[in-house]
Amino acid sequence: MSVYQKDGKVYLIIGNGPAGHFAAGEIRKKDPDGRIIITGREKERTYLRTQLAECFSAELPEDKFYMVKEEWYEKNEVEQLLSMEASSIDKEKKMVTFKDGSQIHYDKLIIATGSYNFIPSVDVEIMRNGKAVDVMKVDRANFRDYDGLFSIREHDDTIALQKRIRASKQAVVIGGGLLGLEAAWSLKKCGLDVTVVEFFNRLLPRQLDEESSEVLKNMALASGVKLILEDSLESITIEEDEDGNQNLASVRLQGGDTLDCQIVLFSVGVRSRAALAADAGIKVNKGIVVNTRMETSAEDIYACGDVAEINNFVYGTWPSALNMGRVAGTNAAGGDLKFPPMVLSTMFTSMNAKVFSAGNVDFCDPGLDILEHKSVKKGEYKKLFFRDDKLVAGILLGDTRRSTRIVKGIEQGYTEEEALKADIL
Repeated sequence: MSVYQKDGKVYLIIGNGPAGHFAAGEIRKKDPDGRIIITGREKERTYLRTQLAECFSAELPEDKFYMVKEEWYEKNEVEQLLSMEASSIDKEKKMVTFKDGSQIHYDKLIIATGSYNFIPSVDVEIMRNGKAVDVMKVDRANFRDYDGLFSIREHDDTIALQKRIRASKQAVVIGGGLLGLEAAWSLKKCGLDVTVVEFFNRLLPRQLDEESSEVLKNMALASGVKLILEDSLESITIEEDEDGNQNLASVRLQGGDTLDCQIVLFSVGVRSRAALAADAGIKVNKGIVVNTRMETSAEDIYACGDVAEINNFVYGTWPSALNMGRVAGTNAAGGDLKFPPMVLSTMFTSMNAKVFSAGNVDFCDPGLDILEHKSVKKGEYKKLFFRDDKLVAGILLGDTRRSTRIVKGIEQGYTEEEALKADIL
């Protein structure tokens, strides 16, 4: 670690994901004399978490994995403290204590601790010679202690999974959301027989209407990934030999099916990593509650990215994390910037499919008016959703080139006539 001699304020950033990284960059733009310290739980500098599924078979080149080169930190005089996890915040003393016992004083603190994968509590049956010898509970705290169980949120998760893939033939992915489907496709490309188990009766119900969800399901099946909808995990079976060596054998579903597998990958949603703030007496709901300046309920403390909740909503998206980081960094350094309302959007390029969705609506709402264009021959599917003659959502399958036009149209509240003139369809 390089320590840069600075005489100005101390800016401490907890979390070196994209939000924390962009906060550091904005601080340096506004305050050339401040000392910027960015800490991270992992041993890696800021990387593209969205690329983790691409690391199942082999490590990505540095230029495709890391957000910036190491030289960026030297050029911007940003100190990195990696493998450092914060354990407490003292708001009065303006001090953060870390799990190794070290402490850092700050003038301005930015919490960018991100999120973690939710792991449902489920029974693990230990079998020996065909008989159950023990039943344990697996949850977020201990799932990594069991053979063959994974959840991809950090780089070390992919390294462990790489080793497991080489000795496996079958995998079960619990959760058919965006990350679950991407992980399933990556496992399939590694040569495994992959089954996705999804609780809802269709894929991506928050991003797609029933018709487009059916199209995506058929694309997924055509890619070779198996799907089980309207079902969930009941228990996991691990076989143990006389020497105590354990091997994952199968999972049993609530519907009664048993699936043989050597890998179980949990992908059933994320939660804001907000406990650190809550323990410090900072207002927390689903995430750390912030205003449009990314200010928390505590003086001189900001939050941004997946851990932040604004207007009762946790965005949890890559674009929002970048914008929140910019706002938090700018304001911590004395600026005046507000987080603008953002249109939720998703781009999914996996399973030989291209899917774009924007907007946040209930697709079953009878009050929605729809404009659509479909071409089975070209494999294209386009839909625009209007409420009170204002564009509120859009879906593209196949040809996603008009995605930015849809986002702009939602932001500006295009009427049906204006949407047609803008050639969104």
